Amino acid sequence: MDFLIFLKIWNYLMGYLVIRVDGLSLEKFINLCVSRGVKLWAINRISYTSLTARIGIKDFKTLPSIVRIVPCRIKIVDKNGFPFLAYRFRHRKMLVIGMLIFLIILYILSSFIWVVEVKGLTKMDKEIIYEFLEQKGISPGVYKGSLNLWDIENQLLIELPELSWASIELKGTKAIVRVVEGVKPPKLIDTSTPCNIVASKDAIIEQPIVMEGELMVEVGDTVRKGQLLVSGIIEHQDTQMVRYVHAKANIWARTWYEGVGQADFQSISKKRTGKKITHKLLETKNWQININTQDIPFDEYEIEEKRHHILGNNFNLKLAWVIREYHEVKKNPSREKDKLAKEIAAEKAMEDALKKIPSGAKVIDKKFKYDIIKDIGYKAIVYVEVLEDIAEQIELSVN
Repeated sequence: MDFLIFLKIWNYLMGYLVIRVDGLSLEKFINLCVSRGVKLWAINRISYTSLTARIGIKDFKTLPSIVRIVPCRIKIVDKNGFPFLAYRFRHRKMLVIGMLIFLIILYILSSFIWVVEVKGLTKMDKEIIYEFLEQKGISPGVYKGSLNLWDIENQLLIELPELSWASIELKGTKAIVRVVEGVKPPKLIDTSTPCNIVASKDAIIEQPIVMEGELMVEVGDTVRKGQLLVSGIIEHQDTQMVRYVHAKANIWARTWYEGVGQADFQSISKKRTGKKITHKLLETKNWQININTQDIPFDEYEIEEKRHHILGNNFNLKLAWVIREYHEVKKNPSREKDKLAKEIAAEKAMEDALKKIPSGAKVIDKKFKYDIIKDIGYKAIVYVEVLEDIAEQIELSVN
């Protein structure tokens, strides 16, 4: 639980007021508050003569002395926090005591891990990682303070050679384990073993560099996958003797990859302006507590909601942090829709193609083809030409 969330919970427990200040010297009012240790936050300038802000209950009592120096009007707009909630239930003491006990239990439970999530695996079985983490002490119900994350990360890499990188992050009551699987190197043939070099894929030869063996193709030749490029059998014409060698070469050739992407008109009818308002709430199955909410000044907006379960999904209490982001949006002019749809479709197509291109390859050209899907959007196909090493060693059988 980060410091900002802790601060917001603290402010909620202590109680705070939303005030409106009207006057001609608002800057002087704020400066006096700062100099006298009065804490204001979430300050929002409404106009030249008005602002809203949040202030603690204790600090609010010191405002009359400031108002005497800086003439202004102060009005309480809203009251928030546990003290006001407790006042409403002042005749139901057991309910208040129960809520206090609940908050204490919640604080204690937040010191433990309740959810373990592994990210980044594509080939390796997740259960292997979960079993390893459980052996090292990372499992639901474990106290967070007892863990040495740096040591566990190192043990992950040492004991599981399939991984090339690992990171463990604690977010609230969740342990997020991010890993990257290592790329298996191509099978190496002992240098004393004779071998040929063949094409790993269809291509056009661009620049062959032979260190050992006899080149069987020329620049500009079109080759097919599995075709012999460098022979490990060298025959001397003068002596008619045959020598078997371990062929070595870098065969740089032009290859092609295809990527596809689509953009719908509906998804780009509106665009975000970059302005947003964030609401944070604490939620159970039956109620919500507003930790940080404010008015939404936008005429049109899109909502993104993220829910972080504190006790995991399997608990009946279903306690969770809810973060809602309200993004201001404006309609795109009709004349821009076609252009924007083509650009987005092209970006998606290129992303799709780049996933297929091996590391070390160099992009030398790309061509796009666009198809309009009536009343839906644009589809883009990109053909990417790259320069890559297509040499693949194949062991040579010598009778």
